[in-house]
Amino acid sequence: MRYYVQNLNGTGNNDVPNGYTSWLDFWEKKANKKVGYCHAVNCSAKAEVGAHVKIVGETNVQYIVPLCKGCNNGTDLFYVDGPLVPINSNNTIRL
Repeated sequence: MRYYVQNLNGTGNNDVPNGYTSWLDFWEKKANKKVGYCHAVNCSAKAEVGAHVKIVGETNVQYIVPLCKGCNNGTDLFYVDGPLVPINSNNTIRL
């Protein structure tokens, strides 16, 4: 599914939960998928980071989505393809 999201600044130093080596590793294990390409719509670059985003118009639930470094820049609003993996396990994965 496609989501309209905002990239979140200042999250680069957030600690990865125990048991994961990176935010991309977190996304892979929670989504049960392998990281491939950037999930930003119309980008075909290789995913390099597990980016922190929030869905525009919804509560402040933070999600992880694979992005290239170019798309993980600033606080732009853009579309991504799911799944979006919530940082807090009390929230559900958005497929």
